[in-house]
Amino acid sequence: MTIPIPDPKPVKDLFQDLLGRTVTIASSDKAVVPSARRACCTGLYVDGNLDTKAIVCADLDLSARAGAALGLVPPTGAQTAIDNLELPPALYDNFYEVMNIFASLFNVGENEAHLKLNAVFQPGSVIPTHAAMLLRGLGKRADYSLDIEGYGLGSIGIVVPM
Repeated sequence: MTIPIPDPKPVKDLFQDLLGRTVTIASSDKAVVPSARRACCTGLYVDGNLDTKAIVCADLDLSARAGAALGLVPPTGAQTAIDNLELPPALYDNFYEVMNIFASLFNVGENEAHLKLNAVFQPGSVIPTHAAMLLRGLGKRADYSLDIEGYGLGSIGIVVPM
C-alpha cells in the first residue's frame, strides 16, 4: 500500500494553523537531504509494524523558524539557532510537535495504513541507513519552500518508499 505524498495546500494549512501566522508555500527542485553542509531535522513515520512508510526532512531554517513561531520565541531566537547551526532544546521540542501533528497528513482515506511519528533526528544526528537511502533517491518525493510570516524561509522534503 503506497502512502500518498501530501499536496502543498494541506502542508501549508497545517503550518499556518499550528503557527497562527500566514505561510506561503512553493514547490522546490532542490531536495532537502541532511549532509555535512545542510543541517536538517528528520522525522520517521511508521505503520503498525514499525516499518518506515514516510520521511519528512526539514532544513535547520524551517525547523528553527517553525519551532520559534510555535513557542512565540522572537525571530531573533530562530536566527541565532540557524547561525549557531544547532537547534536548542526548546525549539526542537516545539518542532517535534509540528512533526508529530504532520502525521495527520499521511492518515487520509479509509484504506490507508495509519502512520505515526516514530522519531525525529536532530541536525547532525545519524539517521538509519534505510531512511538515508530513501532520502537520497530511492523514494518518491516532494520538496517545498515555506515562508513563515515574520520568521522567514525554510524548506521541507517529504519522501515515501516506491
